Amino acid sequence: MSIDHKQIRDELSEAFHLEGMPVKQQEELIGKMGEALLKRIFLETMEKIGDEGVREYEGLLEQEASEEQISDFLEEKIPGYTVFVREIVDRFKEEMQENFS
Repeated sequence: MSIDHKQIRDELSEAFHLEGMPVKQQEELIGKMGEALLKRIFLETMEKIGDEGVREYEGLLEQEASEEQISDFLEEKIPGYTVFVREIVDRFKEEMQENFS
């Protein structure tokens, strides 16, 4: 599973009605939200795979594993990884919308 960064950016822009903002401000805000979201996905993923999984993940990074190998690893450790990530994205958007209201 690879994370579709463009789709996430588009979702954030739409969810928060940023289309009317100047492009520079819009990109800056979406960039910050996207960075916070990716950090959350990473942290929740590492928590879910546990210490042993983190060591295995680090080993893959040291071996310069391909994106496909990392995706396969995450799917093996967290069956339904795509759904897991989608839930994180949805929770993030809900929390952000609550804070914007």
